[in-house]
Amino acid sequence: MRTARVFQAIVLLTAFASISDWLCCAQSPSPSTSDQKIISDFSKKANDYINKEHMLAQSQMKPTSDVGRLQQARKQLREAVQQSRPNARQGDFFNGDTANVFRKVLVDLLKGPEGKKIRTSLNHAEPGASTEFKVNNEFPNQNGQPIQSVPPTVLKVLPELPKGLEYCIAGRTLALRDSAANLVVDYLPNAIP
Repeated sequence: MRTARVFQAIVLLTAFASISDWLCCAQSPSPSTSDQKIISDFSKKANDYINKEHMLAQSQMKPTSDVGRLQQARKQLREAVQQSRPNARQGDFFNGDTANVFRKVLVDLLKGPEGKKIRTSLNHAEPGASTEFKVNNEFPNQNGQPIQSVPPTVLKVLPELPKGLEYCIAGRTLALRDSAANLVVDYLPNAIP
């Protein structure tokens, strides 16, 4: 019981720290109280997802240096996550209000002094990256395409994610990727103006 309370406190502190980091580093004006609540809810969902996935991973992933076994373990984890979220759909994380806040932050960033440099970076990184995302399916890089990294200037204005989740950008779409399972958790179309 005590361990569970300590774990809950750590999750809450991590979410609070993520929100604080996001609020202090965003280049746009201070978010409103309602925007702060929306980001807090997003961070809580991300932490809840990763905590649930870690429970699944304990039974699915075993340490190994064998690439074939690692790929098989990743596939098994992906299948376990898919089974635990059978009704997952686009907008579970990036719902209407959250989508609006993310888009507003990204518009402000791209209109700012670093905007031109960020656009150039995004346009040159992976011009052929697939934008055909489907929630709860494998991230669309099955043919070995590299996954585009998100520029640090963009990451500074987005809420920090727990280890195991990452943002990916393909075209104008912002995706939330489960890196251990190589799974599309959610995506936000037209995130990049």
